[in-house]
Amino acid sequence: MMRRTFVLFFLCMMLYSLPMSSWTGMPMPKLHIEGRNLVDENGNKVLLHGFGQTYSPWFNEQGKFWTNYDVAGCLYYNKTKINGLLSKGWKVNWIRMHMDPYWSNTPGVSTTGENDISAFDMERFKKYFESVFLKMAMYAEGKGLYVVMRPPGVCPQTIARGDAYQKYLIQVWTHVAQRMVELGNTTYMFELANEPINVTGSMTDFFQDIVDAIRATGCNNILWVPGSGYQSDYRAYAANPIKGENIGYAVHCYPGWYGSDAEVESAEDTGDVAGGGYKGFLNGWNERVGCVADFAPILVTEMDWAPKKYGASWGKSVTGTRGGSGFGANFKYMCDLTGNVSWMLFTGPELLAKYDDAADDGETFLTDPEACARPIYRWYKDYAAEWRPTATEASQRITSLELGCDANVTALSGGIATIPVDAIYEDGHRSCVTHTAQYTFSDPAVASFNKGVISINKDGFTNVTISVTDAFGTTKETTIALTATSFPLTNADFNPSIWENGTFDEQTGTLITGQWGFGGWQYGTGLDISQWKYLIIELSEQQSAGASFRLFDENNYWSSPAMVSIGTATRKVITLSSLKKDGTTTALNLKHIYIAGFWSNGGKPIRIKSVFLSNDASATGVQNLQPATSGLQPITYNLFGQKVRDMKNGNIYIMNGKKIMK
Repeated sequence: MMRRTFVLFFLCMMLYSLPMSSWTGMPMPKLHIEGRNLVDENGNKVLLHGFGQTYSPWFNEQGKFWTNYDVAGCLYYNKTKINGLLSKGWKVNWIRMHMDPYWSNTPGVSTTGENDISAFDMERFKKYFESVFLKMAMYAEGKGLYVVMRPPGVCPQTIARGDAYQKYLIQVWTHVAQRMVELGNTTYMFELANEPINVTGSMTDFFQDIVDAIRATGCNNILWVPGSGYQSDYRAYAANPIKGENIGYAVHCYPGWYGSDAEVESAEDTGDVAGGGYKGFLNGWNERVGCVADFAPILVTEMDWAPKKYGASWGKSVTGTRGGSGFGANFKYMCDLTGNVSWMLFTGPELLAKYDDAADDGETFLTDPEACARPIYRWYKDYAAEWRPTATEASQRITSLELGCDANVTALSGGIATIPVDAIYEDGHRSCVTHTAQYTFSDPAVASFNKGVISINKDGFTNVTISVTDAFGTTKETTIALTATSFPLTNADFNPSIWENGTFDEQTGTLITGQWGFGGWQYGTGLDISQWKYLIIELSEQQSAGASFRLFDENNYWSSPAMVSIGTATRKVITLSSLKKDGTTTALNLKHIYIAGFWSNGGKPIRIKSVFLSNDASATGVQNLQPATSGLQPITYNLFGQKVRDMKNGNIYIMNGKKIMK
């Protein structure tokens, strides 16, 4: 009887230790890095979506459930949280584990914070690596979760090659790597440091030394390398990447970072959000993260958001709308567009384990769609439908495509157009396919597609056909009509707050800048106006704000622009070839204009009728508009002379030889 009991116990323990998929019980595929993607052993591209845990009493509900170096209490608490959130249906497949310095610091020794390693004790780290961190990693893997380990604490304000902190990281990771080799473990991944801020010398050299020390042990596990600026800036690696195999980059992303929208701090506590919107976020992300995503996978190891009134998140913003305002929906879209970004929700598992998707929308952190938990729970569910070990035929068969924008799009020349495209699958889930779709342009000179966005190359009109082919060879397509123009007077493309906070009224064309402020247009890829002779400005009335019109040939508001005073004129014809950069004899480079618009003393209106380019100095802008009426012939033309079938509200057309605004 005792022998049979032992055998059953042994078999149970064997089954318990097997890595299993968290929602099917299937073995998890081993991962490695090929080029810019994380892939499994069959070469299938893999994206991970997960959560995090920190093993210390304070982060485990402020010592309410365990304290005093209670290993058993720590393990019990954190295992129940993993079980709890899985039982709630969270479709997660990885966990970020913080090996908190609570365990490795000498008890009773005072430190100035988590960036202070003066109390670190290597023997304590070895002891608790075995009894806490490794035990939790094995447990998580048994629940179908890939494991990413993070070292104890955070980086000091400034780090440098050869300093005490680099030596500390090498010591920690050398031990962990040696244990992986001894255990034959190739699946646990390492995030090499948490939130470096500044580095003296080369960031690449600092972390290359750590990578080389790990590889010297024979450990080839996947390594995630952090960037500077609290893990927000990876430009140093774009110029000088980390050398070696299985190297990716670990990124943090919070509201307000990369030009994204964040909740505005105000005395009124209105809860409003502001920032660069989608386009500002995209430009900042591409500059600081996209530069390495071009050649290596990205793992976002911290990210969350919620209105600050809930006090339950690190980031303060709202979900918002994809391609519009807000943080959350645009963060997801940024990851989907980039195409090789895995990410996690940094909200504590004690909250995630309380989530109930059947509960009605409400005014709590776990029920408000503008807080991170509710939308991410549902996004994870859609992602999980495409998880390779569990994908079904119905989850791979596309039934239709759905646009996340109007079918008629007006876009800023020299900028980008946001065209979200979702595939709807037979099982009902949806997936953003913007970055993998095929784009065909009726006039390729007007626009082109690259890295998930449509770049607007010049003024004009083009039909854009978007097509996606599923795993069974079935192709679905949809079409948009895209009109490109250089100076649209629309809220979507005119920014009244390029410098200082201003306002713009799309209906009247009225700009009021902040004090010594600037409002106008920004061209992310540069606007080529070299084929034109004149830029013509028409105002509805004389301005008294001391306004000047300025053009910048550098993508920097603090560079020297060409400046033309408006004075009392209501019509200003600017000869482009005569423009010089302010205070110099250097001609403005008309082949790439990055910023254009109006500077003023502020507080007074500038009523803009039109701004346009022309080779005729006597040309006038579109005015004396007539409302569209019934009974007109159905043949309608846009301002580029192309026939159109459908008129969009707010746009200008030609019908029966007359200018019409619908």
